[in-house]
Amino acid sequence: MTLLSPDPTRTAPKASIAAPDRAPDWVADGTPEPLRSELVALLGEDRVHARAIDIVRYASDASPYRMLPQVVLAPRDLAEMVKLLGYARRSRKPLVFRAGGTSLNGQAQTSSILVDVRRHWQRARIEAGGERVRVQPGIVLGRVNALLARHGRRLGPDPASSDIACIGGVIANNSGGMRCGAARSRPSMAPA
Repeated sequence: MTLLSPDPTRTAPKASIAAPDRAPDWVADGTPEPLRSELVALLGEDRVHARAIDIVRYASDASPYRMLPQVVLAPRDLAEMVKLLGYARRSRKPLVFRAGGTSLNGQAQTSSILVDVRRHWQRARIEAGGERVRVQPGIVLGRVNALLARHGRRLGPDPASSDIACIGGVIANNSGGMRCGAARSRPSMAPA
């Protein structure tokens, strides 16, 4: 009986050929300067996610697309968000806001500055017996509807991803879903 062994010339990866989805070389060093230093000075080290692993982690959403941000930011409050918007205006660098990242069309991706609004932006306040709700963009739609259910109310959008999609993305992308025409279900929404 003859044993077959693999032919190393046919099975070994070719070192000179990069994988088609390989990140470009700049990613290995993380966010390029002076962008990194400017944002650290603006928001603080803990708000700026500039390592290669951070950039690659946020390069994909639920879509089949991939786009590498230059940096990922996680502002904690309105004052930091105001600083960030001022920086974007002065530097003419676009911002893309990402909450749940459940988009099937790639709206939660950018090759510029990505702002994570899920991590620190998850508050909701029910007002006027459920007639109004003030929400931040990072709270999950299903959670808001669970809070409203206590008052016999719900928000009208009903995407299939309602248990993972965040309000910010639902509104920004005009998400609907199969039953989005529920009568008397939309409390007025105002910023939290």
